[in-house]
Amino acid sequence: MRFVRQIFPIFVLCAIVFAQDAPDGAKKSEQNPPVKVNILNVCTPSADDQRELRAALARPPKTPSFATDYEISRGVSTVEPGKSAKYVRLRRELKSDSPLTTIQYSLSMDPENTVETLVFRGRDVKDLLALSIEDTLSTSASKPAAVVANETPASRVHLERLGKTTVALVRCEKVDQSQYEPIFTQASLVLANYRRVLRLRTILADDLSWLRSAPR
Repeated sequence: MRFVRQIFPIFVLCAIVFAQDAPDGAKKSEQNPPVKVNILNVCTPSADDQRELRAALARPPKTPSFATDYEISRGVSTVEPGKSAKYVRLRRELKSDSPLTTIQYSLSMDPENTVETLVFRGRDVKDLLALSIEDTLSTSASKPAAVVANETPASRVHLERLGKTTVALVRCEKVDQSQYEPIFTQASLVLANYRRVLRLRTILADDLSWLRSAPR
């Protein structure tokens, strides 16, 4: 025991000296690991990104084969302190032979904006992880039932791919986006078609009434 008590301080001293002699660069790299930041060019995506978006928008079938499973939910979420949004969501599952696993539609309303979002999730994540199409309207000028009945054009397309960077296209003010109109048109047609095939006016009738009448 006397030998152990004598040699233990030596181990501690060696550890302290080693820590003091470690290169400053090594200590800094451990404390501040490099951070990789990917910046999305959402206003003017590249030609390659445009091809990816067009290919993804062509994947949702025009006449999907739904499974019997579906889910409807509604609630209130906090957007920021003192500001909340009401929402309704519909999730439909598709049969196993479909290239998609689920489709989720949501309609969210806060005092200023009404946001309509349609999200597709692919069965083979190597081809498609998630594709979302979105449009935004003024809440004061939009009634929930009218939103699902009208063909409001898409203002945002967002594509997530496994092992690749995210691709997106968003309406941007003061930017010439004329060359991207075919993509916005394609997204708007997909959104309009799925408003119909999901039978939103029927299946969400009670929820749309709640969305309009419930206090914010």
